[in-house]
Amino acid sequence: MSLLVGLVMLIVLTLMVVSAVRMSKTNLKVVGNQQAKIEATAAAQQAIEKIIGSVSNFYTPTAQTFSIDINNDGVADYTVQTTKPACLQMTAADGYSVDFADSAPKDTYWDISAVATDNRSGTTVTVHQGARVRMNATATCP
Repeated sequence: MSLLVGLVMLIVLTLMVVSAVRMSKTNLKVVGNQQAKIEATAAAQQAIEKIIGSVSNFYTPTAQTFSIDINNDGVADYTVQTTKPACLQMTAADGYSVDFADSAPKDTYWDISAVATDNRSGTTVTVHQGARVRMNATATCP
């Protein structure tokens, strides 16, 4: 009788260990996916910040492609493709008198979109960011 009870306990213990191993593998996959998503978002954000960092990207907006090395090992981990920045609105900048309205700078509002693709796994993330850029009075909203 005690042999049968011992055998049942051994089976129950084995099932518990197997289920614990399966759960840990699932958790590891979830964490790995979250890390890939966060890294791809950071790569897309880096590309957007490169565009925002130069006002010339708004006078003559174009689509651009960037290779991003997220872990600084010298190998590009992500390829980020940005669309041509879209001008949503242009308004006269506040604080200028009506007499100088024609020469007052313009505040422009832009939508910048970037799609980051992981070169290893193919994970893709799309990031949109808005930006306000003050441009000279002769600028137009393309």
